[in-house]
Amino acid sequence: MFEKFVITDHMVKRYHQRTNVAEGEIIERIKKDLHFTKIKQIVNIGNFRHVFTLHSKEFIFVRSGGKWVLKTIIKRTREENILAINKRKKQANG
Repeated sequence: MFEKFVITDHMVKRYHQRTNVAEGEIIERIKKDLHFTKIKQIVNIGNFRHVFTLHSKEFIFVRSGGKWVLKTIIKRTREENILAINKRKKQANG
């Protein structure tokens, strides 16, 4: 993502509920997924940033108080991910 971001406790708890993984490991997984070599596409729409990774995940960030805050993570199939990228690009272009 090339900028610092915040992972909220709420986000970690939601991720933990879905995957049943230790909270420390969750943060490490998120950081590894957002390494610059694994980012496929970044689409900015207003104060939202949609980051698409090579493993068909979409990370949605919100600009809040001068920081990027992780709002949610969406896991998709490869085909759905391509459709989502195109949809976000259309939204960005108006």
